[in-house]
Amino acid sequence: YEEKMRAIPETKLPRDGDGFPIFDLALVGVGDDGHIGSLYPNRDEIEVTNGPWTVAAYMKDPPSISLTLPVMQRARKTVISAAGKSEKYPKGKAAAMRLAIVDEVVTPKDFPASALRDYAVWILDEPNGSEMEGIERSSIEKAVGGA
Repeated sequence: YEEKMRAIPETKLPRDGDGFPIFDLALVGVGDDGHIGSLYPNRDEIEVTNGPWTVAAYMKDPPSISLTLPVMQRARKTVISAAGKSEKYPKGKAAAMRLAIVDEVVTPKDFPASALRDYAVWILDEPNGSEMEGIERSSIEKAVGGA
């Protein structure tokens, strides 16, 4: 996968000074344990920052592949969305979103999503944003401004 991406000419997939690709958009999934893509808590993959664009994650069978943290951080726009709730999780991923966005104690090693807090646009519905008091919230109406 990485070999195929590296074969894309820089005119179509620009690179930064460190050789990492600069995607126009990275739409990143987040789990309630703070994993982003397939970068899971307390695993070595989150610490791969010195060159590879992708890493294999052997958390499930079959294993998955993920962009590395530097690639996610270098996108022109990184978007993380958490929406929905269930009977089992009436507040969705609210606790995880609080840890990822505002908790100053967590580290990327123990909660990978926190590594994107200064890089990403976070889109949360009401249940998933419910544990963050004092954070300005938007809405579809505010975001599109009457468009």
